[in-house]
Amino acid sequence: MASAMCRYRGKARRSGMSFKCGSWILAIALSFTFVTLREIYLEDYSSIDGTASSASLARRLLAKESEYPDNAISEQARRDGGIILYAVGCLYMFVALAIVCDEFFVPALEVLVEKYAIEEDVAGATFMAAGGSAPELFTSLIGVFIAKSNVGFGTIIGSAVFNVLFVIGMCALFSSEILALTWWPLARDCSFYTMDLVITFIFFWTGRTEDVLDDDGVKIGTKDIGLIEWWEALIMLCLYGLYVGFMKYNQQAEIFVKGLLGSKQIAPTDSSSAAGDGGDAAPGSEVSIMSGEVDLKEDGEEKKEKKEEEEEEDEEGLDLSWPEGTSARINYLLTAPIVYPLVYTLPNCKKDEGKRWFWITFFGSIMWIGFFSYWMVWWATEVGFVIGIPDEVMGLTFLAAGTSVPDLISSVIVARQGLGDMAVSSSIGSNIFDVTFGLPLPWFLWILINGKAYEVESESLAFSLVLLIIMLVAVVVIIASSGWKMTRALGFSMFLLYGVFLLLALLKTYNKLGALNDF
Repeated sequence: MASAMCRYRGKARRSGMSFKCGSWILAIALSFTFVTLREIYLEDYSSIDGTASSASLARRLLAKESEYPDNAISEQARRDGGIILYAVGCLYMFVALAIVCDEFFVPALEVLVEKYAIEEDVAGATFMAAGGSAPELFTSLIGVFIAKSNVGFGTIIGSAVFNVLFVIGMCALFSSEILALTWWPLARDCSFYTMDLVITFIFFWTGRTEDVLDDDGVKIGTKDIGLIEWWEALIMLCLYGLYVGFMKYNQQAEIFVKGLLGSKQIAPTDSSSAAGDGGDAAPGSEVSIMSGEVDLKEDGEEKKEKKEEEEEEDEEGLDLSWPEGTSARINYLLTAPIVYPLVYTLPNCKKDEGKRWFWITFFGSIMWIGFFSYWMVWWATEVGFVIGIPDEVMGLTFLAAGTSVPDLISSVIVARQGLGDMAVSSSIGSNIFDVTFGLPLPWFLWILINGKAYEVESESLAFSLVLLIIMLVAVVVIIASSGWKMTRALGFSMFLLYGVFLLLALLKTYNKLGALNDF
């Protein structure tokens, strides 16, 4: 699985698809946010009774509590157009994160898995999940310890919705054929994920409401605070351990559950799709399933040669030679400030001589991911500060889309190869890592350092959490009603649900949902 994911990601990036697709998605998310919030930004952020809105409180908290250094550009200069530099820089960090994760971090994880003979199921649930979700994890760490805001929580929730709805929708829309899905991996991952979300909501909901005071001690609004105790964060981390342990015995559990249900088949008997879609194998091909992921072995010489060419193209890693073509050269020059420092500080684990230094690449990649994530979160927070967008909204939209682009690209490529189960499982599996590791680890570390419960301040994240659970149920219902096939209608349904989620989450943030504002 690790090598397959690495090959697909490399192919996508070399063709230029990752940058083009990522740019379009980020532009859509950013435009949607700005257009939706423009009128709200132009308003006075205080209501008639003097209660401050989320946007004004977010700006106030950012100015008083964050530990970012002072800006070289004045606030007025930023408002006069200088903020564009921050927005462009944030986009550039998205590209940097995609490169370091795909070219260095994931290959180092692949070598680690192979060296210590870690089983595929456990590797997929741990190391590969960490590889795809590293940007979200570091965004969460920075949000807790540096930004001191909800940007990490918002990014993980937004990324979860993006992966479950938008990524699956893209897979259904751009797959080369109608893919059939097996119910076991979807039921397994959705069951764990739903349980994790419900427990997170229960922990988050137990909090209090506090008054917000200005410098003169005058009340300017209120804020809802969720209190996370050390044992709650520890329970969430244990839930991730439970999932990893379950994955180790996934095959036995699948046989046991299907035995109880009276089904002995590993895949559905519907053969309407080509081999590899979870249905019956076509003549000349062999289909095996491990942890809900399909490994298709084609006997056709043409497809074998094509696969070998893809492996050869990606096995050497980044190519620093001067490319041919105008667009390739422009791309080369734009990414050179990212690529060259990475190439000369991290051993290339795709080459045999670099594999023995995989630990250096592993920890070095983590440092680079943290470095890029720091600037990404800071600049995104500044963009929201100037425009008047709360941190959690930036996380739900802009940062969520940006940090999820590598997962989007790899899932679409996998779906185009006919591996529908792998595409869906990787989307939901990475979310389990985010919620049960990416969120509680920073909380747990913060509690250990400060000796008190961690406060999660938000007026809308609890609502977004419940909305995410509802969307997850809706995804399962839509897939089941589609006959467990990834049709174009299913894809457009996913896009519609994603738009509904963003709209409701944004309206809730700005108290535009009437009776639901008090939820």
